[in-house]
Amino acid sequence: MAAWLSQPVQLHSSRKFNCEDITPEECEYYYQRWHYWYEADHVFALPTVAFFMCTIGIFIIARVISRTLSYRIGRGLPIWRRIIAAVRYLSYRGFYVKKFRWSSPSVGLLMLASIGTTYFFCMDLAPKPYYWPNLNWGNSPALGTRSGWLALACMPFVFATASKANWITLLTGVPHEKLQVFHRWISYAFFILALMHTFSFIVYHIRNADMVHQITESNTLVYWTGIVALVLQAWLTFASFSFFRNLGYEFFKAAHIFAVIVFMLIFFWHCNFRLTSWDYFIATAAVYIPCLLYSWLRTFFEYGIGQKAQIVIEDNGFTRITIPANFEWVPGQHCFLRFPSFGIHALTSHPFTICSLPSVSPHEQSNLTFYIRHQGGFTAKLYNYATKQASVSAPVLIDGPYGGIDRQKFYNSDHVIVITGGSGAGWSLPFIEQFCRHYLSMANKTNIPNMEASDEEKNTSGDPQSLVSTLSMRVVLATRESATSVWFQRRVGEILSQHSLEHSSLDLDLQVYVTSETKRDSYSPGVLADQENAVSLQIVGDTTTQKDNEKGERMTCNLLIQEQHSRPPLPLIIQEEAAKVAEARQSLGVFVCGPHTMQNDVRNAVAKENLRLVNNPSFEGVYLHMEHFSWA
Repeated sequence: MAAWLSQPVQLHSSRKFNCEDITPEECEYYYQRWHYWYEADHVFALPTVAFFMCTIGIFIIARVISRTLSYRIGRGLPIWRRIIAAVRYLSYRGFYVKKFRWSSPSVGLLMLASIGTTYFFCMDLAPKPYYWPNLNWGNSPALGTRSGWLALACMPFVFATASKANWITLLTGVPHEKLQVFHRWISYAFFILALMHTFSFIVYHIRNADMVHQITESNTLVYWTGIVALVLQAWLTFASFSFFRNLGYEFFKAAHIFAVIVFMLIFFWHCNFRLTSWDYFIATAAVYIPCLLYSWLRTFFEYGIGQKAQIVIEDNGFTRITIPANFEWVPGQHCFLRFPSFGIHALTSHPFTICSLPSVSPHEQSNLTFYIRHQGGFTAKLYNYATKQASVSAPVLIDGPYGGIDRQKFYNSDHVIVITGGSGAGWSLPFIEQFCRHYLSMANKTNIPNMEASDEEKNTSGDPQSLVSTLSMRVVLATRESATSVWFQRRVGEILSQHSLEHSSLDLDLQVYVTSETKRDSYSPGVLADQENAVSLQIVGDTTTQKDNEKGERMTCNLLIQEQHSRPPLPLIIQEEAAKVAEARQSLGVFVCGPHTMQNDVRNAVAKENLRLVNNPSFEGVYLHMEHFSWA
């Protein structure tokens, strides 16, 4: 290793340094791998590109293995179950700092971040010297040179992880919203390296007592473009923190895009075609521009600009947006909506999760449905616009769908838990409908049109009733409003009625937790006469078949509705379900959408169950999919 570190670099004919003004020993030292300025781009920038590409390659390989390894083979190998459980534990386990209301990334992501941090510190700080002992070696200190090229190599990957449609998602299957953490982390590395590059030059010229001369006379262009670029980069970095971003998202996004454009122009000017610096700007454009154009071209030519969105206010105060659609999507996917007629809000698009599924019939129109709880800014304007009359419409541009669940993981789960909070009630509806379709598909031994069947569905044989007897879903909703509870139960009833499952053996357990209101008596005899509640219950099933028990539960066939006035004991719920599947040697899938505290409880509970599986692979494991309220 020492011999490799000290060996001279392979020089290009056009990259030579004049050694006439230094001693032969100094010349030999200067030509070593970590010192020679004219090969710094190859020694520092190219390994950084290789580091990022290898990381992406690991995720590509993992995806290929996951897709190509047979599900049936995997289920029969304890060692494979142990490996999967260990990977899931690292992917799910996280920490929550209550004092700062901050949820950490998973242990696996923190390990990946530590590897990246170690790489950059070693590449930048391990080589010596930091400053040249001889002024004849040039005006670029060694530390500044290393930092500059390491920073420049980060730039294409900052942009590669920023776009909604991107190459990394295409190759790895990791959706763009989960790449946002890498976008931020690489941006932090980019900025810190730029600071080290800048301050090493300042220290160097202060020592040489020529700082004023460098700024005012000698290298005015280089220094001032560097300062402006650094200021813009600081704004891009710190203004992206959630605290500042949430103060005004529209302003943040517009200012962010403007600052990026100006930064790229100034930074290009600052680099001034040094060595291969231009190559990294070309790579950035090659990575980002096609992705940006793809999103816009798909919006205009596939979805069209004549789409109209119907906007209605629901009984519980949610804003419902309905848009006709002619494409497919899966539960958990989201679209970016842009309303051209909404003034300044037309400059930005906003992500909303789709709360419906495409029609199974080729003769029936599919509709994108979004349920939105208005807060401030755009959602408040949307709500006020819809209150003008019973039903209004507005032109809309659609970009998406993006993200979503791995449907094969959904199908391969014998038992499913869907956990959601507040406005996530609408998010859970496609899961319930997908479960109903999956149930019918398994019961009828046929595939539903426009629905990709899993290998388990295609290859399973035996009595259809025995196939569906193991399928179950448990839905847990935590909400502050009783109105949302009533609304949610009615929507679930409509889904069951639509699929004619009111009197089936469908095993669906619906639990609603009202967390901030006093005891609600919607199920007491005196309230059953209320029209809204009566309609809700009748949609679920024939009211003559309903039974009350001592706990206030209502059973309609196998649909169990429970309403409680407390916070849901999420770790206990997951522990109970995991114990059931462990006893039956089956699999469990957990899907959650809610605030950070809810997600932290769920992911750590699932991680705990997978850790237990590592020690004793007696069942098929617990899979987790998390959907954040805010990931941008």
